[in-house]
Amino acid sequence: MSRFTSTLPRALRRGLAVAVVSVCAIAPAAALAAQPVERYHDRFTETFSDQLCGVGVDVELRVNNNFSVYADGSVKGTGSTRGVATNPLNGKSVVISTAGQFSDAAPVIDEAAGTITFHPTFKGLPLKIQTDGGGVLLRDAGLISFAHTFDLQTGELLSTQTTVNHGPHPGADSDLTKACDVISGALA
Repeated sequence: MSRFTSTLPRALRRGLAVAVVSVCAIAPAAALAAQPVERYHDRFTETFSDQLCGVGVDVELRVNNNFSVYADGSVKGTGSTRGVATNPLNGKSVVISTAGQFSDAAPVIDEAAGTITFHPTFKGLPLKIQTDGGGVLLRDAGLISFAHTFDLQTGELLSTQTTVNHGPHPGADSDLTKACDVISGALA
């Protein structure tokens, strides 16, 4: 983890890490030609309790990722995640999964503005939400890119903009409100 990401809250670091290494993208041409300076394989299972779209849940998260970091700060990787979120009050569950390729050019640091901006691109299945029985409730698929700007000191997300959207990406198109709607409905 970089100095910047290590200062973020644990939940945000976990979310960024899962997003970064779980989904897909096309890597910049320079990164494809260069050899990586670091390679990571991350495979783990974690269980925890959390709030998901306003519902208390017990989560089992499985992550399997491979990613490479290049000398210019760019990253590319492939991976998959599968999280099962269960409402302990009624036993209802949803399965949230991702799979595909991911890339991100070197982050842009603007010292004068005190910001850092990431430009991740995902290709594949950035988000699928289904019932525990298998019925698909929401699926984002295809190619999507973002610009995420954070405060350099606090790590607070200041803005997010979709820069490329070759989907369908109903979850991303709704700023994930549609995802929360189907999750809370399925867990009620």
